[in-house]
Amino acid sequence: MDILARHARIALQFSGGRDSLACLYLLRQHLDRMTVYWLNTGDAFPEMLEIIEHARELAPRFVEIRSDRAGIIDQYGMPTDLLPRSSTPIGLATGQSTVRMQDSYSCCARVVMEPMHRRMIEDGITLIIRGQRADDGHKAPIVSGTIEQGIQYYFPIEEWTAEDVTEYLDSAGAPYLRFYDQLDTAPDCMHCSGWWSEGRAAYLRRYHPHAYQRYREALGIICTETAAHIAHFNHEYTETPL
Repeated sequence: MDILARHARIALQFSGGRDSLACLYLLRQHLDRMTVYWLNTGDAFPEMLEIIEHARELAPRFVEIRSDRAGIIDQYGMPTDLLPRSSTPIGLATGQSTVRMQDSYSCCARVVMEPMHRRMIEDGITLIIRGQRADDGHKAPIVSGTIEQGIQYYFPIEEWTAEDVTEYLDSAGAPYLRFYDQLDTAPDCMHCSGWWSEGRAAYLRRYHPHAYQRYREALGIICTETAAHIAHFNHEYTETPL
């Protein structure tokens, strides 16, 4: 593969999700030319740790990066898909709420993306391989081949569909976790209070009841903090002629 031959420091960013697992298997014959990196938030699903150990066994060089998830949430607040202004720094400073929150994307950036990218810079990586698909709604705003700040990005399964990934993993004999079918994504944090479209509640209730209770409590806090804002919005909306 020409793109691999042009780089001496190559990173395969591995999350444990289906797409990154497909990349790992696609590049099995070339793993000795790269380092597999995994960002450990300290809150991974037990199922996810099984895949991580599998990747660790396959990769000649495997690096585990740790992030301070608890410290970040303490500083910036619990993640939420619906952020009330009262729970932002200004809302807190003016006494509108005592519950600090941050939007889900910002939390992921602080806990996962920034520490991972910082390590790429520190290790002098010039090629990043990632399991990014063009039809995925949660993808970086770059395409395979992009070069930014001296780093080139390579997405081997960019044109694949989710069905293509599933079929490939099955044909390759790769391990397949139950939450690949039951969750829309492979979450980095088991107790995340954001990303409500994943189907997390049903999965946790069935397989991890203690985590489910914590999740419900977190959603209850968000419900309480957003209720007044939602009521005000509904009133404003009904009072506004269309």
